[in-house]
Amino acid sequence: EMAAARGGAARGGGAGWRGGGGDRGGGRGGGRGGRGGGGFGGARQDEGPPDTVTEVGKVVHACEGEVVIDACLEKVPYFNAPIYKKDKTQIGKVEEIMGPIHKYMFSMKTSDGVVATSFKAGESVYINPIKLLPLERFTNESSAPRGGARGGGRGAPRG
Repeated sequence: EMAAARGGAARGGGAGWRGGGGDRGGGRGGGRGGRGGGGFGGARQDEGPPDTVTEVGKVVHACEGEVVIDACLEKVPYFNAPIYKKDKTQIGKVEEIMGPIHKYMFSMKTSDGVVATSFKAGESVYINPIKLLPLERFTNESSAPRGGARGGGRGAPRG
């Protein structure tokens, strides 16, 4: 009876651990990906401007304190990726990506002190090319290795 109880406890422990892992996993998707990822990115971005920047799109208009940008690249920017002017001054971060996959737009949350309405329509904005994901990450998730678009994408820039 003791052994059975111990076995049950071990199994229960396993389930509990797995359950805990599951909960944590849920948290990881939302929490680490969304919030934590932003946190890591934030710490990194303060190191200064990147070596090169690529044009990522043109300003469409300001909306509710954010700037809507019509993307011109096939690759998709990371959530929270910093956005720059041509001179590599950071002006904001990618907030939300929207629209059809081959003609997407994204909103940019401006940095402190940057006024969304100060941008002119048609003005180009730039991104660090390292902060872009290939479109395949979103189109055929079955072939994406670790955990599809999110997991694999998040881990890549860190290492």
